[in-house]
Amino acid sequence: MRAVFVLGGIFLGINLINYFVLGHTGDYLPGGQRMGEWKQAKIRETCYPALESPERDELLPKLTTTEHRVDWRDLTSAKEMTAALNCYLVTHPNAICERNNRAYIVDYINRYFAKFDDMMNIAKRYGESEMSTVRNLWDSPRNRAINAALMQDTSNGRLIKADFGWTVPAAMKPMLDRYTGTTDNCPRA
Repeated sequence: MRAVFVLGGIFLGINLINYFVLGHTGDYLPGGQRMGEWKQAKIRETCYPALESPERDELLPKLTTTEHRVDWRDLTSAKEMTAALNCYLVTHPNAICERNNRAYIVDYINRYFAKFDDMMNIAKRYGESEMSTVRNLWDSPRNRAINAALMQDTSNGRLIKADFGWTVPAAMKPMLDRYTGTTDNCPRA
């Protein structure tokens, strides 16, 4: 019995390190016919140019006020994540139809919304004005395009709740619930 407990602890520890420390959250997405292997996604390499100089893109998130407590690392991360997800969903809208790309994009959507939630939780400590600053930061033209693409992808069945498993971002739940049962309209190869 002790050996089972030790082995279980080792297994759990390895998975917790993989998920929380190494950030391999894609390993824990549901598998199946719709989802492939996120490590094999071709969209990552296709979108590398979008991440080369995100500071030059005026449509990415930017601070509109000098009175803020947003950490520069969070700002940089918000810009990079927005640039990448914009490329995955808006610039290459059919990339989500490929199984491996879908797995990678779903994982990235989770990370994108987790970053927003993290920044909002920090902002809550400083009051409504800081929360408003973070909301405005995440309301750039690129973020709005991402939200429109997410709405489009859920309405046409390219993204469904089962793709996310137990990790559905709170911001996506209403969209996914609204279009439950929608058939995937991806072109068949």
